[in-house]
Parts: sequence; C-alpha cells; structure tokens
Amino acid sequence: MTEAGPEYDRRRFLRRTGLAALAAPTLPWLACVPEPLDAPERRSGGAASSAVMGGAITRPVLLRWSGDAVQIAAPPAELPVAYVSMAERRLFVDFDYRDQVYWDLSAHISVSTGVWRLPLVGDPPTHPVMPGDVLREFEELSIRDWDPTAPPAENDIRIMRGRALVRRVDFACAYLAGGGAWIAGGPWDIQQCGDPSEALCREDFWNIGTGMRYADRDCTQPVGPVRVLTWACRAAAGLENG
Repeated sequence: MTEAGPEYDRRRFLRRTGLAALAAPTLPWLACVPEPLDAPERRSGGAASSAVMGGAITRPVLLRWSGDAVQIAAPPAELPVAYVSMAERRLFVDFDYRDQVYWDLSAHISVSTGVWRLPLVGDPPTHPVMPGDVLREFEELSIRDWDPTAPPAENDIRIMRGRALVRRVDFACAYLAGGGAWIAGGPWDIQQCGDPSEALCREDFWNIGTGMRYADRDCTQPVGPVRVLTWACRAAAGLENG
C-alpha cells in the first residue's frame, strides 16, 4: 500500500474538522465571523482600520481556556505545514516544507539525536540553544500525527500557507461558549494568516489583550478582567492595541 500524499491528508483534515464541528456545535470550526470593512460603523476607524484586509472580528466564538483566560477560536482552514506543541515538546512538520520551516523557526537540528532546537519567545537573536536544553528541544514527527482537536497551549506555533492579513478585534458582550459569562474586549489590531498561497505565514497562540468578564448578557455587571488569547502573528505585535 502506498503512503497517502499531502493533498490526500489535507482533504482528510478538512473532513475531520468538519465532523468535529457537527459533533460539537459549541466548538465550531467557523472561527470568527468577519465583518465587511466598509460597514458604516467602521468607516471612521482611522489608518489602522483602513489597513485591515482580513475583515474585523466583532462576533468571535469564545471558548474557555483557563480560569483567567478565554480563547477566540481560530482553527486553520487547512492542515498547517508545521505545528509546534509547547506542552508535548513536539514539532509536527510536512516533509515537503521541512526546509522552509527550519529557516522560519531559526532552528538547529541535532545530527546525533534528530531533535529540533528552537529559540523561545524572549530569547535574544544571538542566544545559543545548547544540547540538553529540554525547554528548547522538540521531537520531530510528521504533520499527519498532529491532532487538530487538541487544545493549544500558550506559545504554541503553527505555520500556514498564506500571508498575514491585519484584523481589528473589537467585540462587546460576546457570549462565552458553555454559558455563565459574557465578554467584552478590544479594540486590538492583530495579524492572522489568510489568503492561502505558497508563501508561509507563522502564527503563535498568545495573549493579545485583556478584556472584561460580565455576569449578565447586557454587560452591566462586571466580574473582572480576563485575558484573551488567539492565533496571531507575534511579529506584528508592534501594532498598537487599544
């Protein structure tokens, strides 16, 4: 039996995520509902809004992530070419893109063990990654072994085909899936991968800002601050958030 090729795996990934959405409607694979950029209430948004090409995120699907954080669901439209799991210390990669991923992650691959050594967030560019540094060493596996239904850990990395598009995140009284709270957050300008092409685009799962949790659907009874995490291009963190 011949091994399935990458195109087959991408089709299987889409079928798998589609079935997951049907089985668990509170965890939809629809991610965010983009709002047209020429909507009347957005036309006076200034330079940042005029630069947005990916649509505004005003009605996000919010999921519980931890006691003090929620997640804006942003599942990939297709199988990533690479995924770095911080919790498992594993790197899943499509062999056809292995060389490109190697350079994009500023990686070093051990000749003796085959593990990938990666710099972490906050490491200076000249920081050496030494053998035996368990926090920065990752076991390499095929992207076919990656579980798209597994929840991300903070600082996970995924590399997609496409380019970065600017999005304005700005929502009021969004329902938290599972009930019990409503969340308001933004405005924040982020970049996310979209517009699929053969170029590669990196997203990290990280905290894009702090919102407010409310006990009522009218958002008149604040409970306290809440971190908001999603997939976004960390290299675009220089964009000023409101």
